[in-house]
Amino acid sequence: MYYIKDAKIRRMLKYDGAPCAEVGVLPGAVGDSALLVYIVEDNREEGYEIIRILTNDADTATDWYDNNMHDAFVDVTSSAFPGSPVMSPEEERDKFQRELLIFGDLKKQLGVRFQEYS
Repeated sequence: MYYIKDAKIRRMLKYDGAPCAEVGVLPGAVGDSALLVYIVEDNREEGYEIIRILTNDADTATDWYDNNMHDAFVDVTSSAFPGSPVMSPEEERDKFQRELLIFGDLKKQLGVRFQEYS
């Protein structure tokens, strides 16, 4: 399971024509990668849905986080949640999404940013 140390909306953009929030997520566990999580509005569940997850394995001490001129950014949307003996991959993904949305006031910020972006 991925533990969240910090999460902030980095920017709003269009993804497949839909408004999308790019959220930077810093790991709470040593060895985990920083993530870029792409979230769209959704009428199901919590009102939002994760549609894409990228990792950034570049060393933040020597490389800018936004430097995508190399292969530091890897799409892990389909492999980020492998499952465990007690949780299926879908359950892990749902748990991560719930924990991300309740982190700080991220859900409130998403509401404001999506309203402003419309």
